[in-house]
Amino acid sequence: MRRRETLGLLAAALLLLAGCTGRQAAVATPEPLPAGAVPFVYDRHLYFDALVCDTIPARLVFDTGATGLYLDSLWLANSGYKPRQMVSGVMRGGAGTDITHMRIILESLPLRIDSMRLQSGEVVPEIDLKGILGRRADGIFGQQFFDSLCVEFNLRKGHLRAVKADTLQTAGFTRCEVEKEEYRIFVPVRVNPEKGLAVEGRFLLDMGYPGTVTVGSSVARRAGLERFSGKKAPYSSVSAGIGGRGRSWLCRADSVAVGGYTLAAVPVEVSENEAGLLADRDFAGLIGNGLLERFDVVIDFASPALYLRPAAGFRSPFPYETGGIKLIDRTDICEGWIVTGLYEGIAPEGLQPGDVVVTWDGTRLKGHASADSLLRLRGRHAFTAVRGGAAAEYEIEVEEIL
Repeated sequence: MRRRETLGLLAAALLLLAGCTGRQAAVATPEPLPAGAVPFVYDRHLYFDALVCDTIPARLVFDTGATGLYLDSLWLANSGYKPRQMVSGVMRGGAGTDITHMRIILESLPLRIDSMRLQSGEVVPEIDLKGILGRRADGIFGQQFFDSLCVEFNLRKGHLRAVKADTLQTAGFTRCEVEKEEYRIFVPVRVNPEKGLAVEGRFLLDMGYPGTVTVGSSVARRAGLERFSGKKAPYSSVSAGIGGRGRSWLCRADSVAVGGYTLAAVPVEVSENEAGLLADRDFAGLIGNGLLERFDVVIDFASPALYLRPAAGFRSPFPYETGGIKLIDRTDICEGWIVTGLYEGIAPEGLQPGDVVVTWDGTRLKGHASADSLLRLRGRHAFTAVRGGAAAEYEIEVEEIL
């Protein structure tokens, strides 16, 4: 009989996608890397080219909301690597509302990421990561690998490097005191949705989350955020992160304050989940890359502390453009991009999660090198979606919704 293990909250906020905006990600500047820097590709997540077991190529996503190493199930099946021992397991406490069943490798695996030589723990979960992020992601590695380091994450130029904490304040960084519980880092944040409404508390620092800020459902109820009188965009997803399904609504908050800095008119997601990480009463919510990319960011994992310095475009507006649907690229297993999320009252009538978008403005998505850029273009678009072998035509308007 196979042994079952419960992973509890190991994954923390793994890859909450519901708050992901439709804006185009920052493009790395082609210039020489600083000494000791390790490159990554920043496209709402941090993607690193790696070698698992020293020889097997993988593209790994870095996530401060995670610990250890997690491998995608499809990547593992196609990798040629044969684990010596695997058991069944259950993960609770992800960003979605469901309990996630998985297999677990009971073996420590070596990793190579550029000049970094890393070693995983003895427990390596196998998850359906491509079902959450799309075909580009083969695995996740978490902050456990940097536990004794002070690390600069340059999202604009696409690299990380170890730095000395005692040099940062003279370089213009502001130190933000944080709390660390096991491998979870919490940052003081204040969210003011509108006059008379406020949420203030500790927010999980989650670089696996591509959005700006999410307020948890328990905290939102206590703060009376249902009284928000501005424009709301209700949203539901079948792929809201580990745990699958999630419900929320989005608004544009008057301000968000973090680390002594205040940003105006910030898109904020308010969870309605009754289970999972975002129903937790012990913290207020998440802050993600959509907010962090406004700063030069250093995390001292050892102290712990967060250092922030306004980056270029710090005060520029936060767009939130969408045609009412969320899609992930699964052209590795089908002919197009799978519908995973719908905005109520904005998404085309009749479209359902699981439908596969195969053409966009007449362009076949599978095999198109810049399909992602097609899906981000503002304006009116026509597309074809397939369900059970039957095709249907739809139209949407990609525009600012908040």
